[in-house]
Amino acid sequence: MAKSETIKPGYFVAISLIPGTAPEYCYIGLVQVLDEYGIRITQVEWDDQLDGVKQYSEDIFVPWVNVNSMLVCTQEEPTRRFVRDRAPKWKSQVEAMYRKARSSK
Repeated sequence: MAKSETIKPGYFVAISLIPGTAPEYCYIGLVQVLDEYGIRITQVEWDDQLDGVKQYSEDIFVPWVNVNSMLVCTQEEPTRRFVRDRAPKWKSQVEAMYRKARSSK
């Protein structure tokens, strides 16, 4: 389990998963709850019209054993830059990496 100082409710994350875990390889969201079993996030994206974070109505729970890596944005870091720029870029890079690995098999 992640240390509470590393990830807390209210932080934004981009979670890359072990292949075969879920329909997508990477999810971007706002941490709601974490415990010894995993992490629950509300999925988010940047809304240019609102110039703010748009939250989806559904959450996703990811068991720790299915987490490959994570990009984390604390409450002291700029949310806009993370949700609009860094996290989507990370997600694209993760998906490209997994597609490349699948095509080379």
